[in-house]
Amino acid sequence: EFRRVLFRSKKYGNGRLLHRKQTLALKAELVVEGKLPAHAAQGIFAAGKKYPAVIRLSNGGLDVKSDKAPDIRGFALKVKGVSGKSALTGKAQNEQDFLLINHMTFSAARAEEFLDLLVALGSGGGALLSHLMKTHGFFGMFGAISKLSKVIGKKFSSYLSENLSTALAIKNGDYAVKLRIRPLNPGLAQPNKADITADLRTVLKSSPVEYAVELQFYTDAETTPIEDGSVEWSETESPWLSVAKLVIPVQDADSAEGQALAADVEKMKFDPWNALEDHRPLGNVMRARKHAYYISQQERGA
Repeated sequence: EFRRVLFRSKKYGNGRLLHRKQTLALKAELVVEGKLPAHAAQGIFAAGKKYPAVIRLSNGGLDVKSDKAPDIRGFALKVKGVSGKSALTGKAQNEQDFLLINHMTFSAARAEEFLDLLVALGSGGGALLSHLMKTHGFFGMFGAISKLSKVIGKKFSSYLSENLSTALAIKNGDYAVKLRIRPLNPGLAQPNKADITADLRTVLKSSPVEYAVELQFYTDAETTPIEDGSVEWSETESPWLSVAKLVIPVQDADSAEGQALAADVEKMKFDPWNALEDHRPLGNVMRARKHAYYISQQERGA
């Protein structure tokens, strides 16, 4: 039943559970800063170094829809050439995935809440209303609808101007953090609701694009909770610290080479658990994502 409701294989062919629609694929480079503070200089950020990377931009939904449709926007970053123990197997690992969205928090506090909501969304409007009323009561349902609308319908201008975050905590060596990327030249953005990557593709034909890679550190269970993914960590209590720069070099995504890259990236696995032990995902929702991503990959035949 779970597979029948959530996967759209008959309609779209085998594909991802969420973030099914890839909107752009790019090659990139992660440039780690040297001489970082000890709590930041962990894992792939331990020393100044450059790593090749690829990026998959996507819309977050179960379905393949127009960019005009309200949706969460994804930014999946695969860093290559790393070294360390796998968070899953303990064996040698040479890739590190960071999955980011245009939200600083997750849409649900715990995995069970998110899974129930996901099944309801996949079953249609009537099932969603029934789920929200059962969960929140008749009057509480209206507040839940408003909250959900703000999550899915959050205004998104451009990948050239929007911050994107892991939303959930991961390890950074002996510490816990959230990771975000922040555009360094937001003035380049030219929003296009019908094609949300159009301005990025245009800029990259003649100029590189850069983002600051920043970490926000856990301080305490109340201010920066790990098990409740719906709570935003206070920047006042835990300011963001820059640890690296993500550089997207000049490239033509519309060229034959760009289209070949897009086809290759679409076949790749992007998984928060495709990670080094030093950057192991943390918290209730992340533990559930381990199983959800595995099911998704099995559905795709990966």
